[in-house]
Amino acid sequence: MVRRIGLVALALGVVVASGAAQGMRVPASKDKAPEFVGGPWLNTKDGKPLTLASRKGKPTLVAFWTFDCINCRHNLAAYERLLAKYRPLGVELLSVHTPELPEEHDAKLLQQHIEKFKISYPVLVDNSETNWNRWHLSVWPSLYVVDANGMVRYHWFGELNWDNAGGEEKVAKILDGLLAEGSVGAAVSGSH
Repeated sequence: MVRRIGLVALALGVVVASGAAQGMRVPASKDKAPEFVGGPWLNTKDGKPLTLASRKGKPTLVAFWTFDCINCRHNLAAYERLLAKYRPLGVELLSVHTPELPEEHDAKLLQQHIEKFKISYPVLVDNSETNWNRWHLSVWPSLYVVDANGMVRYHWFGELNWDNAGGEEKVAKILDGLLAEGSVGAAVSGSH
């Protein structure tokens, strides 16, 4: 119920209390990003699991979402624009599909959604909410920028471009900075 309330508040443009404000500590600037566990993985070569450790040396976007969430769907175009610009520079988006509703646990429905929306990036199926809990999340969508050393450098909760919030632009700025500095330097954190 807490998560659904958070989504409604985000849809209305209200700043929502993050997990941290609800007594949970979400990964923030200078925190080591929790490693992924479980699976299966979709959109990877032979379903091979991915790790943040395997991304060492390259910035990574980590998106938590669920397919029935309209706010998550609204971020898809922004993710594709970010990937079009930054994937050639070594940036990848690794997504974690954590269901909220019973039907979102259905692997066939998830695969249909991936195909319908032409999702090209890897998707970790997190039906048990293990990764969701490791990252201490409470709202969808949640996006993190992880640097080349596996450290969280920025996070954004909700739609990136809701009501001209400028989240996509802010994420791009963080990625530009990480690429310019080789992903080492002063940490930046924020959310709207």
